[in-house]
Amino acid sequence: MEAVQRMLFREPDGRRKGLLFSLFSFICILGWVYFGIVLNGPHNMLFLGIAFAFSGLAESLPPNRQRSAGVLRILGLGILIVFLALLIVVPESIWG
Repeated sequence: MEAVQRMLFREPDGRRKGLLFSLFSFICILGWVYFGIVLNGPHNMLFLGIAFAFSGLAESLPPNRQRSAGVLRILGLGILIVFLALLIVVPESIWG
């Protein structure tokens, strides 16, 4: 438990990694808009885009904001856990 807490609430890695995660988020959101809304396809890219956005924001924080970065990382992981739970319980809500 201590190792997980140390990993989640560590110092943010910097703006470069934050911008990379934000770019992934932007690509996933654009993919969701095209495939999910325009083509009426699956909505899995939305969950990935939101999770990447939280991670990108966490890594872009100043080095002294470890607690805030940890909370944002937990939110990103929580989004992915909700996504997996929805895939198991009601896959038709994700895959259309």
